[in-house]
Amino acid sequence: MDDEKSICEEFRETMEHEGFEVDFASSGKEGLKKLSERDYNLVFLDESMPWMTGDRVFKKIRQVSKVPVAFISGFMTPEKQRQVMMMGAISFLQKPLDLKRVKSLIHNVANHNG
Repeated sequence: MDDEKSICEEFRETMEHEGFEVDFASSGKEGLKKLSERDYNLVFLDESMPWMTGDRVFKKIRQVSKVPVAFISGFMTPEKQRQVMMMGAISFLQKPLDLKRVKSLIHNVANHNG
């Protein structure tokens, strides 16, 4: 879930190249709706989106799903990083994204759920 189209496209390219199916949501509301309609193996969640912050979306995700969630942000303080990890996020990725870390995280989750 990210409101920046360029980030979503970068994820699509990376994940599809690795053989994974990709879905997007440009807002927390849209993402929560999609999560209620189907199962996902992993969610990448932007901390800073309009109308609903990532940590608020994360809390709502946990009400309906145990899907692994990785936070992404271009400006998250170390304190906020610790907070989202304590909430149960599996990872935090800094923008601009390090595609090697993204791929590694995807494969780790896939192997764990495999």
